[in-house]
Order: sequence, then C-alpha cells, then structure tokens
Amino acid sequence: MELGPVRHKIFSVGKTWWNRWRPLAAPSLFFLVVLYYEELFLKLYCFHSLSPAGVLFTLLFSVPVALLLGLLCGGTGRRGAVLLVVCTALISLWMGSQTVYYHLFKTFLTLFSLTKMMMVAGAFGDMAVGEILINWFPILMMALPVALSIALRRRLCPAGSLPPRMRPRWAALAAAVQLAAMGLVLCCGNGVLSLRYIYFQAAAPVLETQNFGMMTQTQLEIRRVLFGIDPDDQVLPKLETRHVRRILESRETVLQEEEKLHVMDIDFEALKERDAGDLELTDMHDYFSKVEPTAENQWTGRFEGKNLIWIVAEAFSEKMLDPERTPTLWKLAHEGIVCNNFYTPLWGVSTSDGEYVTTTGLIPKSGVWSYSESADNYMPFGFGNQFQKLDYRTLAFHDYLYTYYDRNLSHPNMGYEYYGMGNGLTLEEAMPPSDLEMMEEVVPWFVDEEHFMVYMLTVSGHLNYSREENDQADRHYDEVADLPYSEAVKCYLASQMELEKAMESLLRQLEEAGKLENTVIVLSADHYPYGLSDEEYSELFGHPVDPVFEIYENALILWSADLEEPVHVDKYCSSLDVMPTLANLFGLEYDSRLMAGRDILSDEPGLVIFSNYSFLTDQGSYDSTTDTFTMFDGSQPDPEYVAERVAEVQNRVAYSAAILDHDYYRVVLGEEDGT
Repeated sequence: MELGPVRHKIFSVGKTWWNRWRPLAAPSLFFLVVLYYEELFLKLYCFHSLSPAGVLFTLLFSVPVALLLGLLCGGTGRRGAVLLVVCTALISLWMGSQTVYYHLFKTFLTLFSLTKMMMVAGAFGDMAVGEILINWFPILMMALPVALSIALRRRLCPAGSLPPRMRPRWAALAAAVQLAAMGLVLCCGNGVLSLRYIYFQAAAPVLETQNFGMMTQTQLEIRRVLFGIDPDDQVLPKLETRHVRRILESRETVLQEEEKLHVMDIDFEALKERDAGDLELTDMHDYFSKVEPTAENQWTGRFEGKNLIWIVAEAFSEKMLDPERTPTLWKLAHEGIVCNNFYTPLWGVSTSDGEYVTTTGLIPKSGVWSYSESADNYMPFGFGNQFQKLDYRTLAFHDYLYTYYDRNLSHPNMGYEYYGMGNGLTLEEAMPPSDLEMMEEVVPWFVDEEHFMVYMLTVSGHLNYSREENDQADRHYDEVADLPYSEAVKCYLASQMELEKAMESLLRQLEEAGKLENTVIVLSADHYPYGLSDEEYSELFGHPVDPVFEIYENALILWSADLEEPVHVDKYCSSLDVMPTLANLFGLEYDSRLMAGRDILSDEPGLVIFSNYSFLTDQGSYDSTTDTFTMFDGSQPDPEYVAERVAEVQNRVAYSAAILDHDYYRVVLGEEDGT
C-alpha cells in the first residue's frame, strides 16, 4: 500500500475531527499553551531550574485544566470570547502574584493567607507596590498571554452552538487525563521522598510546585481545605524496625542507669483504649508512645530561678555581627552557649511561622497561620503558662500592630500579658518602628519585678532595605556608609543597628536595676533577611551563598552573665530546638516526645528540618529537590540510615500538624489540669 493515500486518509480524518471539535479544542489548546508557558516561566524564575519530572507532570496536569477551561469558553460565541480573556487574565494574575510573592518571601502565597491579605496589604501595601515595580519583567511576561487572548478571542471562540453530547464527552476526557496523571504519580514511589508521597501526603507547596506546577499545587491545597486531606490523615511512614529496636534498647539502658527522662505521666495505652473509635487519635497515641524521649543532662535546671528575656529578632543574621559596629550583640553571641551549626529555616508564613517554631518546638502546618490556629488550643508548654506557675510575671511585646497575624489571640493563649501598638505600646510613627524605643519604654514595666519572663518580637530589621522605605536604615546609614557593600546591604545593616542599640539599652537597664546577673538573654531570628536578593546576601558571606542550606545559617544567642567562659556546641540544630533547650535549662516540666524540636544540649543526634523536607544531620545533608543525601566526609551514605531520617522528618512534620489540628495537648494533658 502506498504512503500517499494513508497520509491523505489520516489528514482527512484529522481535519474532520478538528472541524467537529474545534469549538472546544481551539480554546483548550490555547489554555494549555498559556498554562504550560506560565508554569515553566515561574519555575525558571523562582527555582532557576527545571527537572524532567517537573516538566512532564506539569504538562500532564495542565491538560485537564486546559480542557475544562476550553469547555467553559468554547461553543458559546461572544460570551465565550469574553470568558477566554477573563480566564486568561485570572491565570496570569495568580501566576504573576505567586512569582512576586516568592521573590519577596521565598515561599508561595496560600489560599489561607489570601483570605487574610487585607491585614498584610494594609500594613505593607507600599512594599508590595515596590516589589511589583522591581519584578516588572516577570509580570510583563505573565501578562503577554492576556494580550494574546484579546487578539485571538473571536477566532478561538467563534459564534455557534455545540451538539448536546459533546460537552459531557469533553468533561469525561478531562477527568480521564486527570486520573491517568494521578495514576502515573501513584507508580512513582521510588526514592526515599517519592513523587507519590509529595502529591498525596507531603503538603509542601514548594515541592508540589516544582514537581507538578502551581495550578496543581493550588488544587491540592483546595482539596486539603475542603476535604481535610492532611498529611496526618494518610498512612505515614513509620520508624524503621531497626530504629524502633534501638529505641527499646536505649530505654532499657536508661532504666539500668536510672536516668531521668523528659517525659510526663501519660498512659498512651489507656488513651488508645479510650479513643479506640478515633483512628487518627489512636495513631497519634501509638506514634508518640514510640518516640524516644530526651534525658536530663548536666545542663538540666542550670538556669532555674533566673529571669528570662526571650527575643525573636526580625531578619536577624549572624552576618550582621561585628565586634566594633555591634559590640553588644557580638558579646552576647560569643560569650554564652555558642551553637556553631545553628540554622533558622524559612517557613510558609515568614515571621509568624518563625515565631511559632521557636516558641513551641513544633513545625508549622502548611497552608495556614499556625500560631493563629493555635489560639483556641491548650498550650501548656507555652512559656507564659509555664512561668506563671512559678509566680513569674510573664509579658510579651511587639513594636508593631497589636493584632497583626492575630497575635492578640495567640500570645495571651501562651500565657502572656501581651502589648503592641494599639494596645498599651505607644511609639513614634515610623516604618519600621524602633526596637530601641520599645526597649526604653517597656523594660521599666518589669525590671523591678522579683521574677519576670519576657518575650519580645522586634521589627526594626524589616524589609525593604532602602533609605526611602526604611526609617531605621536612614537613621543609621552614616554608621555603615563606608562599608564595601551595595546600597541594599548597607541599608540592611543600618536597620539592624537599631536592634544593637535596643540590646545595649536592655543590658544597661538590667544592670542599673541589679538584675543583669540573674537574667538569661535569648535571641534568634524569625528568618534570614530574605529582603535581600541571594546576590546581595552573598556580599556578607564573601562568596556566592548556597541557597539550599548555607543561606539559613545563623546564630543563636543564649547568654547568662554567670557563664564563666563560652560553651561551644557543634551539633546541627535550629530554631525548632530552642524551646525544649530552654525548658531543660530552666528545669521546666515538659514531655520531649510531644515536640518536633530537641534539647540542643542533650545526647540526641542533631537534625535540622526545612520546609521542603530537606534536612541536615551530623553526618550529611539531604536535598529533597534532588532526593540525594550527601555525606560530609565524601563517603557513600547508608541507604537505611537515609531512609530512617527521611521517615523521621516526615513524621515530625506530619505529627506537628496533627498536634495543631487535634488540639492534642488538651487530649493527653488537659483533663489532668482540669481544663
């Protein structure tokens, strides 16, 4: 048979099909091109790379969306042409917004945050406008499809009607493609962090976007919100048998050595019986009963009876420290307990999540404001609640809006008298406000108390870093003007000079009141200064910064005047570990099994967890985007060790979310306290 007639027949069949289905096929094909183009552009702009799996699955998951949008617009004539432009504009707006948001916060905008956007926009509207101007190129590239849709709308959506059966068939085609793509993902279960786990369980927006695209990430979040499909609802990877055996063996050793463990009197077996009808709770009881607790150590109770001032500092970085420019912060960072491998990972809601991690020892749940969500939960380990029981006066301060991120709800629930702007704290109008001014105003409120525990959240180091947009940077610019850095970096350093002045004031007031010797000062960042570009932040490192791990390196200030010499700790640790470390140092009662963080001064191996499930241990680093573990000594990793660590990270993330969702501290401890 000759090829000519075959080609002709194929062409004829294809033409017939196209003519019949063109009203739906043409707009669907247009939307597919638009979606795929914008998805790939977003990946390249945000991540600077494309993975083969990401390219393939983004295309596959874009097809059903394009088919449904084509179904919406096709075959409806003039109305369809208008819908085509509107839908294209909405897609471009969403994708462009995500591009700008990621550039600003190094994370993606969630639907939950979108519902709270008026609060954020009212506070930082000018900053958002500035970011739009800075990111004009990606916004322009995202807007091109809108112009194209306007030009092609009549050709893509001509007048005419469709036979009744065509629309159900087109919808069925979209559903079939979606199910096929999901089925293919189900087959991708290889690797210690598989595509199957990322799609069905992980709830990690960055990984979802990298592997499946932003539109799919949005769909997954909607599914989780509407149907409660959270990581803790799935069949989670449990601790490997070898690890469980090691836990049991270690417990036998502990019993033999009569060590005291950081555990409370919780009968998990009785709880499993009581909650037998609730599979999620019984799963949690079973899991926490198997978590290895940390033991008391030589540092347990070392600071018992002392006062505590605990500060989470906006965009604090160890790279800003200088013995001459910031002598107070330098002293505090180098003369106390010095953690040589400390990190402040970035979480989904920047400052609020940074606070939540540091003060609760829990990993925030993806897609929500975890601190805000915790406001109705029982939080017995909140330091305000803990120290109140010891007859301390407990206060919390923030030199910004009292209600921002719902802190007016979450912080009193942690046991604090909470004050911010609009609720007892009056500061000079500036943006950002002054940390020094806050310190000068509030320290007299508590410094004469017999015992006090004070939590503070600073704001002077907040972006943007320019003299025009940052009053603190402008105020201290002359102090950094001669430094060999770009303008943005100098403005960042200048803004943090206000924190230096604030800490200098704090120490002076404590000393004048005779309280410095009996007060512990703790300070860590909510996040690194992501208001600087990677290139700008690299200037402070002196080399191009590694954006996967190195960019999150930081300092933890843990200082007490009675420490005769610095204590250096080489363990890999993070802001997640600060709360249980302080609980141990102050001799507080807590259950180490019910926290994702670990006492830094314990014998527990180091583990630093990042929002995308990457992590660091004392042996090496795991990059979730490449699913690879690299040993620090260059040797080949033990696959079982890597698999166990990945499972441990997955569990800590998932069960932290479960604690929040199920008000779990009330479930296991609340009744004992009569709550």
